[in-house]
Amino acid sequence: MQQPKVLYLTNIPVPYREKMHEILASKHGIITYRVVYCAKTEPNRQWKLKEGNYDKVYMEEEATSLIHNNRSVIKHLAGYKPDVVISTGFNPTMLYAFVWCIFKGKKFIPFNDGTLFSESTFSVIHKLVRTIVFRFSAAFITTGIGGVDLYESYGISKDRIFISHLCVENSLYKLSDPPPKQYDLMFSGQLIDRKMPFFFIDVAKQVKQKLGTCKVLILGDGPLRNEVLAKLEEDKIDYDYPGFVQPDTIPVFYNRSKIFLFPTQSDPWGIVANEACASGVPVITCKNSGAADDLIINGYNGYVLPLETEIWANAALQLLTDEKLLQQFSVNAVISVQQYNPANAAKGIEDAVANSLI
Repeated sequence: MQQPKVLYLTNIPVPYREKMHEILASKHGIITYRVVYCAKTEPNRQWKLKEGNYDKVYMEEEATSLIHNNRSVIKHLAGYKPDVVISTGFNPTMLYAFVWCIFKGKKFIPFNDGTLFSESTFSVIHKLVRTIVFRFSAAFITTGIGGVDLYESYGISKDRIFISHLCVENSLYKLSDPPPKQYDLMFSGQLIDRKMPFFFIDVAKQVKQKLGTCKVLILGDGPLRNEVLAKLEEDKIDYDYPGFVQPDTIPVFYNRSKIFLFPTQSDPWGIVANEACASGVPVITCKNSGAADDLIINGYNGYVLPLETEIWANAALQLLTDEKLLQQFSVNAVISVQQYNPANAAKGIEDAVANSLI
């Protein structure tokens, strides 16, 4: 067979995948690679990213919500004639591509970032769709060990599962001349209930009560912004709030922080954990995040704890009052994130494609 033509079908461009796409596009003589996007952006995204140098197509958006429904995907598939289609979701656009692959006898690879926890509340219909798609898929890609467990729960053997970690360009985050540490605790994420910004504030309040002081940094935006800021004022917590910060300017903020808190009701991964580790900032998170017990190892580069404010506050205090321990966790964070890089992410895709064609 000549080098396979691979079509990677996904929602929108994201900053933590651009470098990976460039690497895959450079695999001349191994694969021919194209990325097809459902849309240029989504209503809840504020990124202003620099587009990578790779073959890409933006489809005509046929839905105003986050549920993409691009019937024109059939036209793009027919024009490109891929041997392998990688799909990063189960919205109507992706399911059209799946059916096209079945009818055309092409290989279909789902790229699912879900975990057993994040998909535990899915409806019978959602799970049935996955069961059908997985039954006719040639290989499987996920972002970490939580995704491997999810695939295995559907009866998929581990030798057909490949990992393509979500990642950042680590070298951009650990600054050679870092600024002084200004913040005891840092939060970065959408200001929505799922990201638990009020839990973060409650932890900061307890740290302040026990330590006497606690300065925090809040990055992000969302519908809870005014309530979050009002709560910080009410609890008399010393804070800075730059708002939403673009990816190319965010490293300096991490480097000014001592500890990153990552509470969540549910996150299939959590790219903020990569950003913090790459900056040498220990992470405290919970088992609701896919990065927990994968990138974030309890007692090594951070803590994976139950969502109880006192437990989190005590863990933060342990690091804030033990400079040697904080420094060791910082070193460990940088070491542990190195394997989570665009080259390895691209290799996971490449290996899945090769396996699908055996």
